[in-house]
Amino acid sequence: MTVLTVVMMRKKKTARPTSKKASGKAPYKRRQPSHLPLTNELLIDAGYTYPEQRIDELLELAGADTNPQSRRDLVNVLQLAQMAWEDEKNTSSRRRPSPKQIQQLEASIEKTRMLLTQIREYDDFRNIGFVAQQIGRGVVAPPAQGLPRNPSISDEELIFPHCDGPVVAINIEPLLRATSLYARRRRRGRGGPKNLEKEAVVFYAEWFFRRHSPKKPSADPKNPFHEFAERFYQVVTKTEPGGLDRQIRKVLAARRSGQ
Repeated sequence: MTVLTVVMMRKKKTARPTSKKASGKAPYKRRQPSHLPLTNELLIDAGYTYPEQRIDELLELAGADTNPQSRRDLVNVLQLAQMAWEDEKNTSSRRRPSPKQIQQLEASIEKTRMLLTQIREYDDFRNIGFVAQQIGRGVVAPPAQGLPRNPSISDEELIFPHCDGPVVAINIEPLLRATSLYARRRRRGRGGPKNLEKEAVVFYAEWFFRRHSPKKPSADPKNPFHEFAERFYQVVTKTEPGGLDRQIRKVLAARRSGQ
């Protein structure tokens, strides 16, 4: 799954809305929307494009400004939603580890997190778990670039990263937490939450709406967020959502609880 915790990325080519192409090709537990890499520049280039009229329609449904920043944010978040949707769809059809294995992984990660928090209280270890790594060497990369599952990186490179390109600082604690949450969602996938791909898309739709709309999203079916979310889903998936009320309630409840 695509994990988006990098705060600085190399800008390759510009992905911009276009009226000539419909949305093309190619994690969610993204419970910290303020960390999404959406700034004054278009930092995400996943190879997707969206018709200009769809962008205009979504901005109008949200009641958002049509300035360049709003348009960039919308194209960014559409791409993030599409990557998450495709990842969730693909994951649901693959072989899965046993629930016991996943529980063991969760317990191990949680123990590591607790030990990390405790040991950081000592001056000599206060910076443990904060690392700097160069983009594109197997540790961090732009979302569309992908990362190797088992990178071949020497101990020396991990301690003293190369500096012939952009370097980012990483805090390992939230990454451990994100890994545990991802595993927990997978463990509960069968017999638990359904249509996680819908929830992922609604999550990103809510992020944009909350940031750019003058209206506050709510679970009320008459709230304009519902129509926006359904159209957002159609643009991302090119299919009808078949109802998003449950996913909207879940995303908004998580927002209220701060999860």
